[in-house]
Amino acid sequence: MKKNLYLFSIIFSVVLLFSSCISSRKKIESPPVRVQNVTTQNDKNSNYIKANEWMVQSFGNAESVIQFTDIEAGIVKGKYIMKEGSTTTGLYGVTTSSPSFYAIITIRVKDNASRIEILPPIGMYSQTANGIEFGFTPYVFNKSADELIASFKEIMVGKSKNNNW
Repeated sequence: MKKNLYLFSIIFSVVLLFSSCISSRKKIESPPVRVQNVTTQNDKNSNYIKANEWMVQSFGNAESVIQFTDIEAGIVKGKYIMKEGSTTTGLYGVTTSSPSFYAIITIRVKDNASRIEILPPIGMYSQTANGIEFGFTPYVFNKSADELIASFKEIMVGKSKNNNW
């Protein structure tokens, strides 16, 4: 009887020890679409060209691509990688991977104005290990979106190089 109790306590301790090391992955709600209007001093064509140039410069990853453009409607739309996924192989050949997260960016232009809309990735995930949450969270999305919006505003408000060449 003592032997069984001793064995049970060892197994229980090991299970408890390993369960504290396991990270949990939970699906979290996506944040709302980020929208920013920018007032410019340019006509629709200049705004369209600047928006296209901004996308080309900002989409530095091969997985980020412009998917749709329409000069008459003044729309440029693309898929932007917010966070690259990764794959790692552990000590015993166990492979773990994390997904890539893509946002859809839509830019609409007209005379003296432009608008950027950043649609957050669907199915955002966070992970918890030892009580600390990390991964792709709404906070990470909002921080990345703020940087994109600031960059977009800087380009759109600045003087157009296309007017003086």
